[in-house]
Amino acid sequence: MSVSCNGICSIEKTNSISRSAIEEMTQSTAPQENSPFFIEREEARQAAAEAATNSIYRSSLLVPRHSIQEEMKKWASQCLNVIKIIPNKTILPSSQIIVEPIFFSLSETPQLHVSFKVTNNTKKVLFLDFSTNQRLEILLKEQSGMVITRWSEDRSFDSIASVVIINPKESVVYTETIPTLGMKKGVPYNIEVSLVGHPEYTHTQSITSQDSSEDFSNASLHE
Repeated sequence: MSVSCNGICSIEKTNSISRSAIEEMTQSTAPQENSPFFIEREEARQAAAEAATNSIYRSSLLVPRHSIQEEMKKWASQCLNVIKIIPNKTILPSSQIIVEPIFFSLSETPQLHVSFKVTNNTKKVLFLDFSTNQRLEILLKEQSGMVITRWSEDRSFDSIASVVIINPKESVVYTETIPTLGMKKGVPYNIEVSLVGHPEYTHTQSITSQDSSEDFSNASLHE
């Protein structure tokens, strides 16, 4: 009992509480073992205890959790890394050589007509620049590679620079002639044709002369 006086005295009664009573009250307010709070607390304690002894587990606890958006971005990035991107195949202009006649007799054919055709099968305009008015170079070669006839030899060309424009899906054809002089009957030769200043446009065709009707018939059957 405590007593205080300030002019007027009053008496205030207080009940004393023993230590044993306090411990009973604390125990009565603690979560029960089947309570979710008790279970979560116990799991947290076990996790902390395991983290203290397991470095790998402790490190995993320190890894920050990502949001759903971040996880989706990570997944999409991994998918893109797996996908192989195949580049579009580049389409180049095509070219071809045409020799006429295909079957010929040296005694009756003093020269051959050689045509070179360039087709722009792309979707862009093709520009071919030339430093002179010469467009083709034609070489008649033996199988060993030795040149026996050069078309441009003993010819003169004007030094006039120009540009040939070929629109998409269009073609240009250049035709010249070469002599058969110096060729031998039944011996195969190669005719090599190229655009001057544009070595990427080069083609070679093999030819062989035939001098009898029997030779022509056999050649036709092989075709």
